[in-house]
Amino acid sequence: MRLLVVGHPLVVAYNQKKYVAMKRIDPSLQLRIVVPKQNRHPFGTFRWEVHPELNSEEVVALASVFSQSHMTYVLDPVRMAWILRQFRPEVIHVEEEPHAGVTVATTCLRDALLPQAAITLFTWDNLHRSRRFPLGALKRKLRSYTLRRAAAVVCGNRDAERLLRMQEAHKRYTVVLPQFGLDPSDHTAGTEPELRIQLELAGSIVVGYMGRMVPEKGILLLLAALEKLSQYPWKLVLVGSGPLEQEIHEHWIARFPGRIVHVRAVLHQEVPRYLRCLDVFVLASYAVAHWKEQFGLTLAQAMMLGIPSVVSSCGAIPEVVGPGGLIFEEGKEESLREALQMLFSFARCRRELGARAREFALRHYTIAGIADRYLSVFEQAKSLHATARSGQSRETAVAESNRAYHP
Repeated sequence: MRLLVVGHPLVVAYNQKKYVAMKRIDPSLQLRIVVPKQNRHPFGTFRWEVHPELNSEEVVALASVFSQSHMTYVLDPVRMAWILRQFRPEVIHVEEEPHAGVTVATTCLRDALLPQAAITLFTWDNLHRSRRFPLGALKRKLRSYTLRRAAAVVCGNRDAERLLRMQEAHKRYTVVLPQFGLDPSDHTAGTEPELRIQLELAGSIVVGYMGRMVPEKGILLLLAALEKLSQYPWKLVLVGSGPLEQEIHEHWIARFPGRIVHVRAVLHQEVPRYLRCLDVFVLASYAVAHWKEQFGLTLAQAMMLGIPSVVSSCGAIPEVVGPGGLIFEEGKEESLREALQMLFSFARCRRELGARAREFALRHYTIAGIADRYLSVFEQAKSLHATARSGQSRETAVAESNRAYHP
């Protein structure tokens, strides 16, 4: 198969691992990953990288315009057109929302230059938003345009698939899959005694959060719960950056000297080291008007490392954590405090919960398993698109594909 992939997360070599795994599974796979030259992120600006097992012909960086966000950027259309003509992919996978600028532009180029190529999309969008005119109307038009042409849509969570079917009456092939998988060799269970000493965590029950420092991640809720558990020897590790940093330093770190450690954003490959310092991982997110939790990759990483979790009921978190964590009602400090108190009090409970978490993650989130499922999706999409072009009812073909994929 000749596969062309477009998406801003793939600027980083770490996120290209899924496609490296696909090539290991299917050595005949021919690959082009097309990315912007850089990607702005709350944790910094990431510039074009190439995974050591890929080359610069397989991972191509193009100039982009309208680069204010990942929703607005468009890759150089002349260079993209040249790649389409030269590479002639059988499947084009866009790892962006259906209404993103680059998704629309790539779909237009496919229609004009290579209509025989199947196109597949990815969506995290799990929250119905009512936008004012003209933005709401524009979003609906753009989504309708790309979704009508997609042979398959990969949804990052069940709510995204449900919204696609119920709100947008989407009847084509969909499947629920994480965007990325995890390499078990990077996520071996264990501890990091030297890093724990360096962070002055020895002798404590270490609670941790890793991610954006924004209110909706429930960090202040976690701090309020811990404040009422001061009789336990906890320490809190916060890894990440964002608008809450100043309040955390001025109010909470000053209030609990020596008990709260803040580390600014770390490299992707360093994440497992910091997670191994934890005894309990917490993701206390709560929904706001514009967002609810879509997956929680760091949660999946903590689970694969065998770390027990306390998580809220927000968005996709319950389906991600499975039996590997204690779930409390989002926004409820008392419920969070009770879950933490249970894990603080019983080391055996922490061990058993961590073991269940690791078993679940190894069953559902390995990079090899997810890569294999994506390959199946692309093969199905190629077949569906060929069938539709040959004249068979797409609805019949989709029904057969869904039966095959969802036994």
